[in-house]
Amino acid sequence: MSSSSVLNLNTLPANQGPSIGAALGEVAVAFKHLASALVRNTFSPAADASPVQTAYQEAEALRSYAADIQSQDPDFAQDLFAAADRHEIEAAAAATVH
Repeated sequence: MSSSSVLNLNTLPANQGPSIGAALGEVAVAFKHLASALVRNTFSPAADASPVQTAYQEAEALRSYAADIQSQDPDFAQDLFAAADRHEIEAAAAATVH
């Protein structure tokens, strides 16, 4: 003899795991946070960015160093003065090309 029983699906415990809808909601929130961070970092100036020197400022620093060592090594100082001039001229030429 065989016996059979009926399984009532309404009496089974509900699945306690996360649903697809809940997971999609979490993904949407994460995407919103990511998009906000990207926009904030792309369009706002960086607070920790170090100041960039212009070619003029770099050349002036080199000229100052050349003036400091001119009494000890005048030939090298003249080379440094010339290098500062070349650097400034090349930077100006590159700025006009772009």
